[in-house]
Amino acid sequence: MLSRRALLRAAAQGAAAWPLLPLSAGAAAPRPLREIAASRGLLYGTYVRGEMLGTDPRYTELAAREAALIVCSCPHWRNIAPTPTKVDYSKVEAAYAWARARGMAYRGHALLWGEAAPRWFGELPDRAAATRALEEHIAGTCRHFAGRLHSWDVVNEAIKIGDGRPDRLRRNVFLDKIGPEYLDLAFHTARASDPRVKLVYNEFDVEYDIPHQRNNRAALFDLLDGFKKRGTPIDAIGIQSHLATARMGDFSERVFRDFLRDLADRGLEIMLTELDVTDRGSPSEIAPRDAEVASCYRRYLDVALANPAVTTVVSWGLTDRNSWITSGTYPETKRQDGLPARPLAFDADCRPKPAYAAIAAALDGAPRRRG
Repeated sequence: MLSRRALLRAAAQGAAAWPLLPLSAGAAAPRPLREIAASRGLLYGTYVRGEMLGTDPRYTELAAREAALIVCSCPHWRNIAPTPTKVDYSKVEAAYAWARARGMAYRGHALLWGEAAPRWFGELPDRAAATRALEEHIAGTCRHFAGRLHSWDVVNEAIKIGDGRPDRLRRNVFLDKIGPEYLDLAFHTARASDPRVKLVYNEFDVEYDIPHQRNNRAALFDLLDGFKKRGTPIDAIGIQSHLATARMGDFSERVFRDFLRDLADRGLEIMLTELDVTDRGSPSEIAPRDAEVASCYRRYLDVALANPAVTTVVSWGLTDRNSWITSGTYPETKRQDGLPARPLAFDADCRPKPAYAAIAAALDGAPRRRG
């Protein structure tokens, strides 16, 4: 068996051989990820920054070429309703129209997320007012886009073990103003307002075999089992899939495979909704660093895509210049050598990297989905 060092050396040699060519160069462009995914019955998409779609032609061309679905942050509640009396869907409509014109699906993210609640919601006088506002927001938004969207993240990140609640829910403004019932209320309202759209619960930190994430997985199962017991409508689970090269020693193929099986056994579709790789701690040299990032993608996706309940892969950004990891905002993603991170399939100049080859190979090797 090859040692980890030998594997990384081999991967680095492969990375060095992978062409870093702009899409506009004379050489043939790589096969689009959307086409590879579709050939296996899968849907490949990407997060986009809505403001870049009309201002950056190269980025726009790449997104349209590679993705069959887009998602952006435009629909966050604070973005569409800055005041209790103003609702503005124009930015969401613009992104949706851009996708629709190119034959792409649009995924809604997210109806409820504690960090994206408008400030005014927390200032409402009582539970009744908060409940009414939440119902009006979800019903109005889902009805406005009814029949048009691929899926909605109805609730994003509702679990947090460290907040000390027996139910292991994250303390947020919805929990404070309404109570745990906000979760059921959100899903029921979304279903009543758009019966056709897929309803998704989206969560992070469930991929690794470490105590904190084992507890997160257990809490997630409790949440989903509670939904089933109470008849709360839900179609899919979104696994954010924010990975890191430095943490892949904690990735157990067996544990993750069993986790996905247990989700599928609950009758849920599974979406990988925010896939990317932090390279903090990886070498400074480009070739071995890219090799580690590519290896991370391949290990993870090979396990995930082996489960037929996994239908959708969404990269959280397409190029290294439109990633939260490279934004400089989050200390946990900053490299100690000060070099720019390289987390995504394409570099800052829209050139394919070994990460692209790894994602493409994993998609191409996935079992073909039926139907």
